[in-house]
Amino acid sequence: MIPPVLHDLRALAGLEAHGLELDLERVRLSSSSPLTDALASRVSFGNMGAETFVLYSNGRKQQALGVVQARLRKNRPEADITFIAPSLEHDPDAVTTWYRLLAEVTKSLGELGVQRLYAQLPGGNGAEEVFRQAGFSVFTREDIFLLTPDRAAERVANRETKNLQITLRRMRKRDAWNVLRLYAEVTPGAIQHAEAMRTTEDALGKLEDWWENLNGVSYLFERNGLLLGIVRITRGRLASWVRLHLYPDAQQFADEMVAEMIALVSRTRTRPIYVGVRDYEGGIRAALQAAGFEWQMVRSLMVKHTTVRARMSVPWLAPVFESKKIPAVRTTQHARGDTGAATF
Repeated sequence: MIPPVLHDLRALAGLEAHGLELDLERVRLSSSSPLTDALASRVSFGNMGAETFVLYSNGRKQQALGVVQARLRKNRPEADITFIAPSLEHDPDAVTTWYRLLAEVTKSLGELGVQRLYAQLPGGNGAEEVFRQAGFSVFTREDIFLLTPDRAAERVANRETKNLQITLRRMRKRDAWNVLRLYAEVTPGAIQHAEAMRTTEDALGKLEDWWENLNGVSYLFERNGLLLGIVRITRGRLASWVRLHLYPDAQQFADEMVAEMIALVSRTRTRPIYVGVRDYEGGIRAALQAAGFEWQMVRSLMVKHTTVRARMSVPWLAPVFESKKIPAVRTTQHARGDTGAATF
């Protein structure tokens, strides 16, 4: 990829005000910007920044037509589309620009070994259909709920008057196998496949890498020595973001788990709490609403496979005058797209 230059950063700065933020979690937690993500990708370690692709009309000296950013996942051949500009509402030609940008990011990241691209699209603005035409598919939908600081403080005060204790405990490495079993029980097979959890690779190793890319800290919800649920909390400067997992046959404990989660998040200081609930997690949704959470939006979780690995068997050849063995061939095909985009 081409190192960032002043002209590219200036183009990004001009486009970011008219783009679509797809990394809602980072925006709500720390109010990050596409420009800071572009700079962080070159000066920080880990997955703090994002790879940036700028599309120009005819070379870098011409007007920038659009930009897309993708964040690589740690220890996994995956990346998340985090920002794309201009928005569909801002530019009548944005659809064509998006197609070219998505083709370029698929091609470039595929050549780096990225096998899956993920995107989280807000519903109701036509963005999902554009991504679908670009090769992405929806593997589930997610509702976002919000608990305001005032309501969180009320819930905590009610628990304190009843002298209720928090039983959630921090996850340890030895809990990995039970966590994997819970994930497999809660998550439909098609979604496990989309999240690359159903493969022939080592399951526990994949779980650890996948869990690590969710950020935050995991806590286990147990009763009588049995694991019933998981609470994943990511704390930010502006808010906290939570994911909840609960066994289907333990729905009667959903209210307790949500109440303990609120108390744990608010232990340091009260702040807005966001919770993402997928469409197959109905029991959690009802418990959140009972606790005072308000529905904010629905978004579609999408995935695109950038590479396809195939093992081709070649028949054994036995000529009359010489013997020669042709080994099996493994090929990798990358999605192609000619966009003329400059990348950094």
